[in-house]
Amino acid sequence: MRVLAEDGPQVWLAVSGRLARSTAPMLTGALRLREAEGFTVLFVDVGALADDRELTLQEIRDLFPGGRRLAFHIIGSADDLRLQPGHDRRFVFHPGPASAWTVWVRGPSTMPSTRGRKAVLPSVRTRSRRSSLGSIT
Repeated sequence: MRVLAEDGPQVWLAVSGRLARSTAPMLTGALRLREAEGFTVLFVDVGALADDRELTLQEIRDLFPGGRRLAFHIIGSADDLRLQPGHDRRFVFHPGPASAWTVWVRGPSTMPSTRGRKAVLPSVRTRSRRSSLGSIT
């Protein structure tokens, strides 16, 4: 998992590798770490993540930490990940980076978990570092 950008409560993550029973705990741990760091709006690009289909649909949903204060913007093919939003308002799906970026630049006030906050255009700090958990593969 790579952190591509951070701004206030937002973080943009790129996930690659294989999603399997053995790697799922690392993905969950990395997402919980971002939450512990204070991020509440997580843009998660799953375009380079291969689903080995070892996990049930509920197990895939459980990869993402619970809580009403969190919002997940899933970028890429949700069908490939087999993650369906259902009635879970925490999830917003984007077919690609362009639509997700449009939401990112509008700021946290456009996102479910931070509704009511004043919109501020972000000054994006980009970086290309690996999380302390490294790759999920």
